[in-house]
Amino acid sequence: MYIKEIVALWLKRMGIHTVFGIPGSYVLPMIDEISRKEIRFVLSQHEYGAALMADGFAKACGAPACVITTTGIGATNALSGIVNSFTDSQPVILLTGQVPISTYGKGALQECVGEGRTFDLEALMSKVTKYSKLVESADHLLDTLKEAEMHLWSGRKGPVHICIPIDVQFTEIHFEGFEPFTFPKPTEIVDAAGEEVSRLGDLLKESQKPLLLLGAGANYSHNEEVVEQIADLGIPVATTLRGKGIISENHPHALGCTGLHGKSAANYYLYREADLVIAVGVSMSEFTTQGWDSIFDKAPLVQVDIDPKQIGKNYEVRIGIAADSETFLLALYGLLEDATWEKATAALRQSKHKFADADREKDLTYVSAVQGKLHPVQVIETLQKLLPQGKTIWVTDPVSWTETHLLSKGAGTYIEGLNGAAIGYAPPAAIGAKCAKPDSYVVSIFGDGGFRQTALEMATATSHEIPVLWLNLNNEKFESINNAQKSYYKGNVVGTSYKPIDYVAFGESMQIDTIRVTTVEELQEAAKSFLHKERPLLLDIQIVGSVVSAPKFRQLARYKTWKLTTSRKSSEDMKEIVSYFLKNRY
Repeated sequence: MYIKEIVALWLKRMGIHTVFGIPGSYVLPMIDEISRKEIRFVLSQHEYGAALMADGFAKACGAPACVITTTGIGATNALSGIVNSFTDSQPVILLTGQVPISTYGKGALQECVGEGRTFDLEALMSKVTKYSKLVESADHLLDTLKEAEMHLWSGRKGPVHICIPIDVQFTEIHFEGFEPFTFPKPTEIVDAAGEEVSRLGDLLKESQKPLLLLGAGANYSHNEEVVEQIADLGIPVATTLRGKGIISENHPHALGCTGLHGKSAANYYLYREADLVIAVGVSMSEFTTQGWDSIFDKAPLVQVDIDPKQIGKNYEVRIGIAADSETFLLALYGLLEDATWEKATAALRQSKHKFADADREKDLTYVSAVQGKLHPVQVIETLQKLLPQGKTIWVTDPVSWTETHLLSKGAGTYIEGLNGAAIGYAPPAAIGAKCAKPDSYVVSIFGDGGFRQTALEMATATSHEIPVLWLNLNNEKFESINNAQKSYYKGNVVGTSYKPIDYVAFGESMQIDTIRVTTVEELQEAAKSFLHKERPLLLDIQIVGSVVSAPKFRQLARYKTWKLTTSRKSSEDMKEIVSYFLKNRY
Protein backbone atom coordinates (compact mmCIF):
# COMPACT_ATOMS: atom_id res chain seq x y z
CA MET A 1 0.00 0.00 0.00
CA TYR A 2 1.17 3.52 -0.76
CA ILE A 3 2.34 5.68 2.17
CA LYS A 4 -0.22 8.33 1.22
CA GLU A 5 -3.00 5.74 1.66
CA ILE A 6 -1.70 4.57 5.03
CA VAL A 7 -1.64 8.15 6.33
CA ALA A 8 -5.29 8.62 5.33
CA LEU A 9 -6.23 5.35 7.04
CA TRP A 10 -4.36 6.47 10.16
CA LEU A 11 -6.37 9.68 10.29
CA LYS A 12 -9.55 7.62 10.10
CA ARG A 13 -8.19 5.46 12.92
CA MET A 14 -7.65 8.61 15.00
CA GLY A 15 -11.29 9.55 14.55
CA ILE A 16 -10.54 12.42 12.17
CA HIS A 17 -13.55 13.21 9.97
CA THR A 18 -12.57 16.80 9.05
CA VAL A 19 -9.22 18.23 7.98
CA PHE A 20 -8.47 21.95 7.70
CA GLY A 21 -5.85 23.45 5.40
CA ILE A 22 -4.72 24.72 2.02
CA PRO A 23 -3.48 22.40 -0.76
CA GLY A 24 0.04 22.61 -2.11
CA SER A 25 2.08 20.53 -4.54
CA TYR A 26 3.80 18.49 -1.85
CA VAL A 27 0.63 17.44 0.00
CA LEU A 28 -1.66 16.77 -2.96
CA PRO A 29 -1.12 12.98 -2.79
CA MET A 30 -2.28 12.88 0.84
CA ILE A 31 -5.19 15.23 0.18
CA ASP A 32 -6.28 13.03 -2.70
CA GLU A 33 -6.31 9.95 -0.48
CA ILE A 34 -8.02 11.79 2.38
CA SER A 35 -10.93 12.69 0.11
CA ARG A 36 -11.17 9.08 -1.11
CA LYS A 37 -11.49 7.93 2.50
CA GLU A 38 -14.48 10.27 2.93
CA ILE A 39 -12.66 12.68 5.22
CA ARG A 40 -13.96 16.20 4.72
CA PHE A 41 -11.39 18.75 3.58
CA VAL A 42 -12.21 22.31 4.68
CA LEU A 43 -10.33 24.83 2.56
CA SER A 44 -9.34 27.84 4.67
CA GLN A 45 -8.28 31.25 3.40
CA HIS A 46 -4.95 31.15 5.23
CA GLU A 47 -2.96 28.44 7.00
CA TYR A 48 -3.11 30.43 10.27
CA GLY A 49 -6.89 30.32 10.04
CA ALA A 50 -6.77 26.56 9.37
CA ALA A 51 -4.67 25.98 12.49
CA LEU A 52 -7.08 28.03 14.61
CA MET A 53 -10.01 26.06 13.19
CA ALA A 54 -8.29 22.86 14.27
CA ASP A 55 -7.71 24.29 17.74
CA GLY A 56 -11.39 25.24 18.05
CA PHE A 57 -12.35 21.77 16.85
CA ALA A 58 -10.18 20.04 19.47
CA LYS A 59 -11.44 22.25 22.30
CA ALA A 60 -15.07 21.73 21.38
CA CYS A 61 -14.97 17.93 21.35
CA GLY A 62 -11.81 17.00 23.27
CA ALA A 63 -10.60 14.81 20.39
CA PRO A 64 -7.69 15.21 17.94
CA ALA A 65 -8.00 17.65 15.04
CA CYS A 66 -5.92 17.88 11.87
CA VAL A 67 -4.30 20.61 9.77
CA ILE A 68 -2.59 19.91 6.46
CA THR A 69 -0.31 22.39 4.68
CA THR A 70 2.40 22.32 2.10
CA THR A 71 5.99 22.77 3.15
CA GLY A 72 7.92 26.05 3.52
CA ILE A 73 5.90 29.20 4.10
CA GLY A 74 2.67 27.23 4.02
CA ALA A 75 3.82 25.39 7.13
CA THR A 76 5.19 28.49 8.87
CA ASN A 77 1.93 30.33 8.19
CA ALA A 78 0.28 27.69 10.38
CA LEU A 79 2.97 28.01 13.04
CA SER A 80 1.24 30.67 15.15
CA GLY A 81 -1.92 28.62 15.32
CA ILE A 82 0.08 25.54 16.34
CA VAL A 83 1.78 27.63 19.04
CA ASN A 84 -1.68 28.43 20.37
CA SER A 85 -2.53 24.70 20.54
CA PHE A 86 0.81 24.01 22.24
CA THR A 87 0.29 26.60 24.98
CA ASP A 88 -3.32 25.43 25.44
CA SER A 89 -2.40 21.69 25.39
CA GLN A 90 -4.64 20.74 22.47
CA PRO A 91 -4.25 17.48 20.45
CA VAL A 92 -3.76 18.85 16.93
CA ILE A 93 -2.07 16.89 14.13
CA LEU A 94 -0.08 19.01 11.66
CA LEU A 95 0.67 17.16 8.40
CA THR A 96 3.12 18.83 6.03
CA GLY A 97 4.73 17.80 2.79
CA GLN A 98 8.36 18.17 1.76
CA VAL A 99 10.40 18.32 -1.44
CA PRO A 100 11.70 15.02 -2.88
CA ILE A 101 14.66 13.61 -0.96
CA SER A 102 16.68 13.51 -4.19
CA THR A 103 16.52 17.31 -4.43
CA TYR A 104 17.76 18.12 -0.90
CA GLY A 105 20.33 20.90 -0.93
CA LYS A 106 19.75 21.78 -4.60
CA GLY A 107 17.47 24.76 -4.03
CA ALA A 108 14.12 23.11 -4.66
CA LEU A 109 11.11 25.39 -4.37
CA GLN A 110 9.92 25.49 -0.71
CA GLU A 111 12.69 23.20 0.53
CA CYS A 112 13.07 23.37 4.32
CA VAL A 113 15.22 20.50 5.60
CA GLY A 114 18.08 22.57 7.00
CA GLU A 115 20.52 22.07 4.13
CA GLY A 116 22.10 25.01 2.38
CA ARG A 117 20.20 28.23 2.94
CA THR A 118 16.99 26.55 4.14
CA PHE A 119 15.46 26.33 7.58
CA ASP A 120 14.85 23.01 9.31
CA LEU A 121 11.06 22.54 9.51
CA GLU A 122 11.29 19.42 11.67
CA ALA A 123 13.47 21.21 14.23
CA LEU A 124 11.39 24.38 14.15
CA MET A 125 8.15 22.52 14.83
CA SER A 126 9.81 20.44 17.56
CA LYS A 127 9.88 23.59 19.71
CA VAL A 128 6.09 24.03 19.59
CA THR A 129 4.84 20.43 19.47
CA LYS A 130 5.14 17.32 21.62
CA TYR A 131 6.59 15.43 18.65
CA SER A 132 7.97 16.49 15.26
CA LYS A 133 9.28 14.01 12.69
CA LEU A 134 10.50 14.15 9.10
CA VAL A 135 9.78 10.74 7.55
CA GLU A 136 12.68 10.21 5.15
CA SER A 137 12.14 6.47 4.72
CA ALA A 138 8.88 4.66 4.05
CA ASP A 139 10.04 1.97 6.47
CA HIS A 140 9.88 4.50 9.29
CA LEU A 141 6.30 5.61 8.71
CA LEU A 142 4.47 3.11 10.92
CA ASP A 143 6.81 3.76 13.85
CA THR A 144 6.33 7.51 13.36
CA LEU A 145 2.55 7.19 13.36
CA LYS A 146 2.70 5.04 16.48
CA GLU A 147 4.88 7.61 18.26
CA ALA A 148 2.61 10.46 17.21
CA GLU A 149 -0.43 8.53 18.43
CA MET A 150 1.19 7.94 21.81
CA HIS A 151 2.00 11.63 22.24
CA LEU A 152 -1.53 12.67 21.26
CA TRP A 153 -3.21 10.42 23.82
CA SER A 154 -0.70 10.27 26.67
CA GLY A 155 0.00 12.72 29.46
CA ARG A 156 -0.51 16.42 28.99
CA LYS A 157 -2.00 16.83 25.54
CA GLY A 158 -0.48 18.87 22.74
CA PRO A 159 0.10 19.03 18.97
CA VAL A 160 2.28 16.71 16.87
CA HIS A 161 3.91 17.33 13.48
CA ILE A 162 4.58 14.79 10.73
CA CYS A 163 6.45 15.88 7.59
CA ILE A 164 6.55 13.50 4.59
CA PRO A 165 8.51 14.18 1.36
CA ILE A 166 6.40 13.74 -1.76
CA ASP A 167 8.51 10.86 -3.12
CA VAL A 168 8.03 8.99 0.17
CA GLN A 169 4.27 9.50 -0.12
CA PHE A 170 4.36 7.60 -3.41
CA THR A 171 6.39 4.72 -1.97
CA GLU A 172 4.71 1.33 -1.46
CA ILE A 173 5.26 -0.89 1.56
CA HIS A 174 3.77 -4.17 2.76
CA PHE A 175 0.93 -3.20 5.10
CA GLU A 176 -1.22 -5.61 7.09
CA GLY A 177 -2.83 -3.03 9.32
CA PHE A 178 -1.89 -1.02 12.37
CA GLU A 179 -0.70 -2.69 15.53
CA PRO A 180 -3.33 -2.72 18.26
CA PHE A 181 -2.94 0.43 20.30
CA THR A 182 -3.77 0.36 23.99
CA PHE A 183 -5.20 3.72 24.87
CA PRO A 184 -3.60 5.03 28.05
CA LYS A 185 -5.89 4.43 30.99
CA PRO A 186 -6.21 7.07 33.70
CA THR A 187 -3.17 6.98 35.92
CA GLU A 188 -3.88 4.98 39.03
CA ILE A 189 -3.08 6.80 42.26
CA VAL A 190 -0.68 4.37 43.86
CA ASP A 191 2.49 4.32 45.94
CA ALA A 192 3.67 7.86 46.71
CA ALA A 193 0.65 9.53 45.14
CA GLY A 194 -1.61 7.23 47.13
CA GLU A 195 0.10 8.37 50.30
CA GLU A 196 -0.53 11.96 49.31
CA VAL A 197 -4.24 11.23 48.83
CA SER A 198 -4.30 9.79 52.35
CA ARG A 199 -2.71 13.01 53.63
CA LEU A 200 -5.40 14.94 51.77
CA GLY A 201 -8.01 12.93 53.65
CA ASP A 202 -6.45 14.14 56.92
CA LEU A 203 -6.52 17.76 55.69
CA LEU A 204 -10.17 17.44 54.75
CA LYS A 205 -11.01 16.23 58.25
CA GLU A 206 -9.58 19.51 59.56
CA SER A 207 -11.25 21.65 56.90
CA GLN A 208 -14.67 23.22 57.20
CA LYS A 209 -14.66 25.47 54.14
CA PRO A 210 -12.67 23.88 51.31
CA LEU A 211 -12.66 25.15 47.73
CA LEU A 212 -12.36 22.94 44.65
CA LEU A 213 -10.70 24.96 41.88
CA LEU A 214 -10.79 23.38 38.41
CA GLY A 215 -8.66 24.38 35.44
CA ALA A 216 -8.11 23.33 31.84
CA GLY A 217 -6.62 20.03 32.95
CA ALA A 218 -9.98 19.03 34.44
CA ASN A 219 -12.25 20.48 31.75
CA TYR A 220 -13.33 17.27 30.02
CA SER A 221 -16.80 15.91 29.49
CA HIS A 222 -15.98 12.68 31.34
CA ASN A 223 -15.44 14.76 34.53
CA GLU A 224 -18.78 16.58 34.44
CA GLU A 225 -20.75 13.98 36.42
CA VAL A 226 -18.29 13.59 39.29
CA VAL A 227 -17.76 17.37 39.55
CA GLU A 228 -21.51 17.87 39.85
CA GLN A 229 -21.68 15.13 42.48
CA ILE A 230 -18.94 16.85 44.49
CA ALA A 231 -20.77 20.18 44.25
CA ASP A 232 -24.03 18.51 45.31
CA LEU A 233 -22.34 17.54 48.59
CA GLY A 234 -22.06 21.24 49.40
CA ILE A 235 -18.46 21.81 48.32
CA PRO A 236 -17.93 25.24 46.68
CA VAL A 237 -16.53 24.85 43.15
CA ALA A 238 -14.75 27.61 41.22
CA THR A 239 -12.94 27.42 37.92
CA THR A 240 -10.22 29.21 36.08
CA LEU A 241 -11.01 30.81 32.73
CA ARG A 242 -9.82 27.65 30.95
CA GLY A 243 -11.91 25.47 33.26
CA LYS A 244 -15.09 27.42 32.61
CA GLY A 245 -18.05 25.19 31.77
CA ILE A 246 -16.97 21.99 33.53
CA ILE A 247 -19.73 22.74 36.05
CA SER A 248 -22.88 24.64 35.20
CA GLU A 249 -22.39 28.18 36.46
CA ASN A 250 -26.02 28.14 37.50
CA HIS A 251 -25.33 25.33 39.99
CA PRO A 252 -26.04 26.62 43.52
CA HIS A 253 -22.54 25.64 44.67
CA ALA A 254 -20.69 27.06 41.66
CA LEU A 255 -18.84 30.32 42.28
CA GLY A 256 -17.75 31.06 38.70
CA CYS A 257 -14.23 32.00 37.66
CA THR A 258 -11.45 33.32 39.86
CA GLY A 259 -8.88 35.83 38.62
CA LEU A 260 -8.38 39.26 37.13
CA HIS A 261 -11.65 39.18 35.21
CA GLY A 262 -13.36 36.59 37.38
CA LYS A 263 -16.35 36.75 39.68
CA SER A 264 -15.96 38.89 42.78
CA ALA A 265 -17.76 36.22 44.84
CA ALA A 266 -15.26 33.57 43.71
CA ASN A 267 -12.28 35.76 44.54
CA TYR A 268 -13.80 36.72 47.89
CA TYR A 269 -14.44 33.11 48.94
CA LEU A 270 -10.92 32.14 47.87
CA TYR A 271 -9.31 35.04 49.74
CA ARG A 272 -11.47 35.35 52.85
CA GLU A 273 -13.30 32.08 53.42
CA ALA A 274 -11.45 29.03 52.07
CA ASP A 275 -9.40 27.10 54.63
CA LEU A 276 -8.22 24.59 52.00
CA VAL A 277 -7.78 25.00 48.22
CA ILE A 278 -7.73 21.90 46.02
CA ALA A 279 -6.55 22.97 42.55
CA VAL A 280 -6.95 20.38 39.79
CA GLY A 281 -5.40 20.97 36.36
CA VAL A 282 -4.58 24.59 37.25
CA SER A 283 -1.29 26.11 36.06
CA MET A 284 -1.52 29.10 38.42
CA SER A 285 -1.16 31.57 35.58
CA GLU A 286 -1.28 35.36 35.70
CA PHE A 287 -5.02 35.68 35.05
CA THR A 288 -6.05 32.97 37.51
CA THR A 289 -3.94 34.33 40.36
CA GLN A 290 -4.49 38.06 39.73
CA GLY A 291 -0.87 38.56 38.76
CA TRP A 292 0.55 35.92 41.16
CA ASP A 293 -0.99 37.68 44.13
CA SER A 294 -0.53 36.34 47.66
CA ILE A 295 -4.20 35.33 47.55
CA PHE A 296 -3.11 31.69 47.08
CA ASP A 297 -0.89 31.83 50.17
CA LYS A 298 -3.83 32.29 52.53
CA ALA A 299 -4.91 28.65 52.82
CA PRO A 300 -3.14 25.29 52.42
CA LEU A 301 -2.84 24.48 48.72
CA VAL A 302 -3.27 21.01 47.26
CA GLN A 303 -2.22 20.98 43.60
CA VAL A 304 -3.09 18.10 41.28
CA ASP A 305 -1.75 17.92 37.73
CA ILE A 306 -0.93 15.29 35.14
CA ASP A 307 2.27 17.24 34.46
CA PRO A 308 4.50 17.10 37.57
CA LYS A 309 6.37 20.21 36.39
CA GLN A 310 3.28 22.31 37.07
CA ILE A 311 3.07 21.34 40.73
CA GLY A 312 4.57 23.97 43.01
CA LYS A 313 5.74 26.02 40.03
CA ASN A 314 4.37 29.34 41.33
CA TYR A 315 3.17 28.62 44.87
CA GLU A 316 4.28 26.45 47.76
CA VAL A 317 2.00 23.45 48.04
CA ARG A 318 1.01 21.52 51.12
CA ILE A 319 0.35 18.43 49.01
CA GLY A 320 1.27 17.79 45.36
CA ILE A 321 -0.32 14.91 43.46
CA ALA A 322 0.79 13.90 39.96
CA ALA A 323 -2.30 12.25 38.48
CA ASP A 324 -4.89 12.72 35.78
CA SER A 325 -7.98 14.69 36.74
CA GLU A 326 -10.48 11.86 36.23
CA THR A 327 -8.79 9.47 38.63
CA PHE A 328 -8.19 12.15 41.25
CA LEU A 329 -11.72 13.58 41.20
CA LEU A 330 -13.21 10.12 41.66
CA ALA A 331 -10.87 9.57 44.61
CA LEU A 332 -11.74 13.00 46.02
CA TYR A 333 -15.46 12.26 45.87
CA GLY A 334 -14.83 9.16 47.95
CA LEU A 335 -13.07 11.29 50.57
CA LEU A 336 -15.82 13.89 50.68
CA GLU A 337 -19.10 11.99 50.52
CA ASP A 338 -19.29 10.88 54.16
CA ALA A 339 -18.74 14.37 55.62
CA THR A 340 -21.04 17.36 56.04
CA TRP A 341 -20.17 20.79 54.71
CA GLU A 342 -22.71 23.20 56.20
CA LYS A 343 -20.14 25.91 56.95
CA ALA A 344 -18.78 25.77 53.42
CA THR A 345 -22.29 26.08 51.97
CA ALA A 346 -23.12 28.97 54.29
CA ALA A 347 -19.90 30.83 53.41
CA LEU A 348 -20.55 30.26 49.70
CA ARG A 349 -24.06 31.69 49.97
CA GLN A 350 -22.79 34.66 51.94
CA SER A 351 -20.11 35.36 49.31
CA LYS A 352 -22.66 35.21 46.50
CA HIS A 353 -25.10 37.40 48.36
CA LYS A 354 -22.42 39.96 49.18
CA PHE A 355 -21.59 40.44 45.54
CA ALA A 356 -24.99 39.79 43.95
CA ASP A 357 -25.04 41.78 40.69
CA ALA A 358 -21.94 43.72 41.84
CA ASP A 359 -19.81 42.75 38.81
CA ARG A 360 -22.59 43.65 36.42
CA GLU A 361 -23.29 47.02 38.02
CA LYS A 362 -19.61 47.97 38.10
CA ASP A 363 -19.04 47.11 34.46
CA LEU A 364 -22.20 48.83 33.25
CA THR A 365 -21.50 52.02 35.19
CA TYR A 366 -17.80 52.06 34.35
CA VAL A 367 -18.67 53.14 30.81
CA SER A 368 -21.21 55.84 30.00
CA ALA A 369 -24.16 54.88 27.83
CA VAL A 370 -24.24 56.29 24.28
CA GLN A 371 -27.33 56.54 22.11
CA GLY A 372 -27.24 54.09 19.20
CA LYS A 373 -24.46 51.99 20.71
CA LEU A 374 -24.55 48.91 22.93
CA HIS A 375 -22.53 47.82 25.94
CA PRO A 376 -20.86 44.39 25.71
CA VAL A 377 -22.72 43.27 28.84
CA GLN A 378 -26.01 44.06 27.10
CA VAL A 379 -24.95 41.98 24.11
CA ILE A 380 -23.99 38.96 26.24
CA GLU A 381 -27.07 39.08 28.45
CA THR A 382 -29.45 39.51 25.51
CA LEU A 383 -28.06 36.52 23.62
CA GLN A 384 -27.87 34.27 26.68
CA LYS A 385 -31.61 34.60 27.14
CA LEU A 386 -32.27 33.47 23.57
CA LEU A 387 -29.70 30.72 23.01
CA PRO A 388 -30.11 27.37 24.81
CA GLN A 389 -27.49 26.80 27.51
CA GLY A 390 -25.65 23.53 27.14
CA LYS A 391 -26.39 23.43 23.41
CA THR A 392 -24.52 26.64 22.59
CA ILE A 393 -20.75 26.89 22.16
CA TRP A 394 -19.28 30.35 22.79
CA VAL A 395 -15.95 31.09 21.11
CA THR A 396 -14.63 34.36 22.44
CA ASP A 397 -11.77 36.85 22.23
CA PRO A 398 -12.88 39.57 24.74
CA VAL A 399 -12.59 37.40 27.86
CA SER A 400 -12.70 40.46 30.14
CA TRP A 401 -16.44 40.57 29.42
CA THR A 402 -17.36 36.96 28.79
CA GLU A 403 -15.52 35.38 31.71
CA THR A 404 -17.78 37.11 34.23
CA HIS A 405 -21.03 37.77 32.40
CA LEU A 406 -21.38 34.69 30.21
CA LEU A 407 -22.65 31.63 32.08
CA SER A 408 -21.49 28.32 30.61
CA LYS A 409 -22.64 24.75 31.04
CA GLY A 410 -20.65 21.80 29.75
CA ALA A 411 -17.04 21.05 28.86
CA GLY A 412 -16.11 22.57 25.51
CA THR A 413 -18.94 25.13 25.55
CA TYR A 414 -16.64 28.08 26.33
CA ILE A 415 -13.61 28.38 24.05
CA GLU A 416 -10.87 31.02 23.97
CA GLY A 417 -7.21 31.40 23.01
CA LEU A 418 -6.01 33.55 25.89
CA ASN A 419 -2.75 31.78 26.80
CA GLY A 420 -1.15 32.76 23.52
CA ALA A 421 -3.24 35.95 23.27
CA ALA A 422 -4.09 34.92 19.72
CA ILE A 423 -5.75 38.07 18.39
CA GLY A 424 -8.41 37.23 15.83
CA TYR A 425 -8.73 33.74 17.31
CA ALA A 426 -12.52 33.54 17.59
CA PRO A 427 -13.69 33.98 13.95
CA PRO A 428 -11.89 30.89 12.55
CA ALA A 429 -11.90 28.84 15.76
CA ALA A 430 -15.71 29.01 15.76
CA ILE A 431 -15.76 27.33 12.34
CA GLY A 432 -13.71 24.46 13.76
CA ALA A 433 -16.00 24.19 16.79
CA LYS A 434 -19.06 23.94 14.54
CA CYS A 435 -17.42 21.19 12.48
CA ALA A 436 -16.72 19.29 15.71
CA LYS A 437 -20.22 19.76 17.14
CA PRO A 438 -22.61 20.24 14.20
CA ASP A 439 -25.67 19.85 16.44
CA SER A 440 -24.67 22.80 18.64
CA TYR A 441 -25.20 26.48 17.99
CA VAL A 442 -21.86 28.28 17.72
CA VAL A 443 -21.46 31.95 18.58
CA SER A 444 -18.19 33.79 17.94
CA ILE A 445 -17.46 37.02 19.86
CA PHE A 446 -14.56 39.32 18.96
CA GLY A 447 -13.48 42.91 18.58
CA ASP A 448 -13.05 44.64 15.26
CA GLY A 449 -9.27 44.85 15.76
CA GLY A 450 -8.85 41.09 15.87
CA PHE A 451 -11.49 40.63 13.18
CA ARG A 452 -9.31 42.53 10.72
CA GLN A 453 -6.70 39.76 11.01
CA THR A 454 -8.89 36.75 10.27
CA ALA A 455 -12.14 38.13 8.83
CA LEU A 456 -11.62 36.45 5.46
CA GLU A 457 -12.19 33.06 7.09
CA MET A 458 -15.91 33.84 6.95
CA ALA A 459 -15.58 32.95 3.29
CA THR A 460 -14.56 29.47 4.45
CA ALA A 461 -17.89 29.13 6.25
CA THR A 462 -19.74 30.29 3.14
CA SER A 463 -17.94 27.85 0.86
CA HIS A 464 -18.60 24.89 3.15
CA GLU A 465 -22.02 25.98 4.45
CA ILE A 466 -20.91 26.13 8.09
CA PRO A 467 -23.46 28.17 10.08
CA VAL A 468 -21.80 30.38 12.70
CA LEU A 469 -23.13 33.52 14.39
CA TRP A 470 -20.30 36.08 14.42
CA LEU A 471 -20.52 39.11 16.73
CA ASN A 472 -18.20 41.96 15.79
CA LEU A 473 -17.99 44.30 18.81
CA ASN A 474 -17.07 47.35 16.82
CA ASN A 475 -15.60 50.54 18.27
CA GLU A 476 -13.04 51.10 15.52
CA LYS A 477 -9.88 50.60 17.57
CA PHE A 478 -7.67 48.10 19.37
CA GLU A 479 -9.41 49.02 22.60
CA SER A 480 -7.33 47.28 25.27
CA ILE A 481 -4.01 48.60 23.90
CA ASN A 482 -5.53 51.97 23.06
CA ASN A 483 -6.68 52.25 26.66
CA ALA A 484 -3.22 51.26 27.92
CA GLN A 485 -1.64 54.03 25.86
CA LYS A 486 -4.05 56.56 27.32
CA SER A 487 -3.50 55.33 30.87
CA TYR A 488 0.23 54.63 30.97
CA TYR A 489 1.74 56.76 28.20
CA LYS A 490 0.14 60.15 28.86
CA GLY A 491 -2.45 59.69 26.15
CA ASN A 492 0.05 59.25 23.32
CA VAL A 493 -2.06 57.04 21.06
CA VAL A 494 -0.01 55.36 18.33
CA GLY A 495 -1.20 52.67 15.94
CA THR A 496 -4.30 51.57 17.83
CA SER A 497 -7.06 53.31 15.90
CA TYR A 498 -7.96 53.27 12.22
CA LYS A 499 -10.45 54.32 9.61
CA PRO A 500 -13.73 52.37 9.76
CA ILE A 501 -14.63 49.49 7.48
CA ASP A 502 -18.12 49.02 6.08
CA TYR A 503 -18.58 45.55 7.52
CA VAL A 504 -22.04 45.15 6.04
CA ALA A 505 -20.65 45.57 2.53
CA PHE A 506 -17.62 43.47 3.48
CA GLY A 507 -19.74 40.58 4.75
CA GLU A 508 -22.09 40.71 1.80
CA SER A 509 -19.14 40.61 -0.59
CA MET A 510 -18.48 37.11 0.79
CA GLN A 511 -22.16 36.17 0.53
CA ILE A 512 -22.55 36.39 4.31
CA ASP A 513 -25.80 37.82 5.63
CA THR A 514 -24.66 40.88 7.60
CA ILE A 515 -26.67 43.16 9.87
CA ARG A 516 -25.57 46.40 11.52
CA VAL A 517 -26.87 46.37 15.09
CA THR A 518 -27.39 49.54 17.16
CA THR A 519 -30.16 48.52 19.60
CA VAL A 520 -31.07 45.59 21.82
CA GLU A 521 -34.22 45.06 19.75
CA GLU A 522 -32.20 44.70 16.55
CA LEU A 523 -29.90 42.24 18.30
CA GLN A 524 -32.84 40.15 19.49
CA GLU A 525 -34.39 39.98 16.03
CA ALA A 526 -31.08 39.02 14.43
CA ALA A 527 -30.49 36.25 16.98
CA LYS A 528 -33.99 34.87 16.50
CA SER A 529 -33.40 34.86 12.76
CA PHE A 530 -30.18 32.87 13.25
CA LEU A 531 -31.96 30.32 15.43
CA HIS A 532 -34.73 29.96 12.87
CA LYS A 533 -32.58 29.64 9.74
CA GLU A 534 -29.16 28.74 11.20
CA ARG A 535 -27.04 30.15 8.43
CA PRO A 536 -23.72 32.04 8.50
CA LEU A 537 -24.58 35.45 9.96
CA LEU A 538 -22.36 38.43 10.85
CA LEU A 539 -23.62 41.09 13.25
CA ASP A 540 -21.68 44.36 13.18
CA ILE A 541 -22.53 45.57 16.69
CA GLN A 542 -21.81 49.21 17.42
CA ILE A 543 -20.44 49.48 20.96
CA VAL A 544 -19.51 52.47 23.06
CA GLY A 545 -16.21 54.05 22.06
CA SER A 546 -13.99 53.40 25.09
CA VAL A 547 -15.21 50.18 26.62
CA VAL A 548 -13.06 48.25 29.09
CA SER A 549 -14.30 46.21 32.01
CA ALA A 550 -13.92 47.71 35.46
CA PRO A 551 -10.41 46.65 36.53
CA LYS A 552 -9.90 45.02 39.90
CA PHE A 553 -7.54 46.79 42.27
CA ARG A 554 -4.88 44.10 42.05
CA GLN A 555 -4.95 44.51 38.30
CA LEU A 556 -4.29 48.23 38.62
CA ALA A 557 -1.53 47.68 41.16
CA ARG A 558 -0.01 44.98 38.96
CA TYR A 559 0.25 47.32 35.99
CA LYS A 560 1.23 50.28 38.17
CA THR A 561 -1.69 52.50 37.28
CA TRP A 562 -1.60 53.56 40.91
CA LYS A 563 1.49 53.27 43.07
CA LEU A 564 0.74 52.52 46.69
CA THR A 565 3.03 55.12 48.19
CA THR A 566 2.26 58.40 49.89
CA SER A 567 4.96 60.29 48.00
CA ARG A 568 3.49 62.86 45.62
CA LYS A 569 -0.02 61.79 46.65
CA SER A 570 -2.45 64.28 48.08
CA SER A 571 -4.87 63.23 50.78
CA GLU A 572 -7.65 63.29 48.17
CA ASP A 573 -5.62 61.02 45.91
CA MET A 574 -5.13 58.55 48.75
CA LYS A 575 -8.83 58.65 49.61
CA GLU A 576 -9.61 57.78 45.99
CA ILE A 577 -7.10 54.91 46.02
CA VAL A 578 -8.42 53.50 49.30
CA SER A 579 -12.02 53.85 48.10
CA TYR A 580 -11.27 52.01 44.86
CA PHE A 581 -9.41 49.32 46.76
CA LEU A 582 -12.38 48.69 49.05
CA LYS A 583 -14.81 48.49 46.12
CA ASN A 584 -12.68 46.49 43.69
CA ARG A 585 -10.23 44.37 45.69
CA TYR A 586 -12.07 41.17 44.77
